[in-house]
Amino acid sequence: MSKVLIFLREVQAEFKNITWPTKNTLLQLSFVVISISIVISLILGGFDYLFTKSFGLLTKPQAKPTEVEISTPSAEPLLKNLEN
Repeated sequence: MSKVLIFLREVQAEFKNITWPTKNTLLQLSFVVISISIVISLILGGFDYLFTKSFGLLTKPQAKPTEVEISTPSAEPLLKNLEN
């Protein structure tokens, strides 16, 4: 238990030696970090978009498959026969 108390006293002494940034400095550095993060994310997003489009062009099928229309049977002719 005495080792824990010694450790906590040393931590308290080290906290007194810390030089904390001023509010203005903290805001400026936060702005720099957020700005750099946004720029890097835009660059990486742009590269991702370009690579996705380029791979899509490379793997694009040469001939388009024809579309087949599938019709579902309707109940209207049956209802007309029942009414007559």
